[in-house]
Amino acid sequence: MILIHATAYFLDQPITRLVWDYSHFAVPLFVFCSTYIAFQKYNATFPSFSKIITRLKRLVIPYYIFTTVLLLVFAFVLGKSVTMQSVGNWYLFGSGRDIGWLVVLFVYYIFLVPLIIKASKHDSLWKFLHLTIWLMPILFLFAPHFESFRLIMWLPWSAFLVFTYWFVKNEKKWWFPICVITLSLIAFFVSRNILHEIGHTLVFTENKYPPNLYYLTYGILTTTLLYYSHRFLTTHNLFAHWLQKWFDFLSKYSYPLFFIHFLYVYILKDLVNYRKLQWWGFFGTILLLSIITQMVINKTIPIVKRVIPK
Repeated sequence: MILIHATAYFLDQPITRLVWDYSHFAVPLFVFCSTYIAFQKYNATFPSFSKIITRLKRLVIPYYIFTTVLLLVFAFVLGKSVTMQSVGNWYLFGSGRDIGWLVVLFVYYIFLVPLIIKASKHDSLWKFLHLTIWLMPILFLFAPHFESFRLIMWLPWSAFLVFTYWFVKNEKKWWFPICVITLSLIAFFVSRNILHEIGHTLVFTENKYPPNLYYLTYGILTTTLLYYSHRFLTTHNLFAHWLQKWFDFLSKYSYPLFFIHFLYVYILKDLVNYRKLQWWGFFGTILLLSIITQMVINKTIPIVKRVIPK
């Protein structure tokens, strides 16, 4: 996602625009990594109130810390106007495509993951769920632009959750990647052709809020290819150990890094002549600063815990 948000400021360059557009598998991959672990646990029990509160804290606290720091940066570093209305909007997760939409999506997932697992244990309900849930992203191919999409975005994203569930259940079967890649390729090109025929843009970000079949099948295809490519490389010891350690770090701290990198995007685009860096320099700078910041946070938290009594 850092690559998407860095290249977004260089869209006047054709090659960069292509990189930016086809990097939009990032959110489906992010969702996949987050829910893959949840489905591995196969816990169909609806979370208790205390567990819901715990999970909400894990989602909301990083966002509120980010929001507080960002508003302070806006006011005292970048000299931007910060009004009570804008403060309220940020703390209420914004609106439309603002950063908070991803937090809202993961809040939905607290309830959707156990529901999908429970539904999978009832054959008739599971078949009905498949029929209705995959109908949603198909219908959104023909839907008009949604300015307020947050109340309905859980419907098509549930289809991606069902894919993730099936992935966890069948990933070791030889036929599964062949089936997924074939079906997602067919669905991708069919949906692409439909969008072209009705005169809708093929830019992925314009098919993301909420996601339609075109966007989701691209995410399913790229996620599957990346997963099995990585598994092949690691199985045959072709993936460098040091690189795997960095991958593990980025995966483990992907959620806080999501907010940290946005902070540096806002700061750098206003304080430096980022155009001189080119897209790859801008991307590399944001990535490096975000990683360093996360490392500093990781070192600071144990110190704070020792100083502040429980």
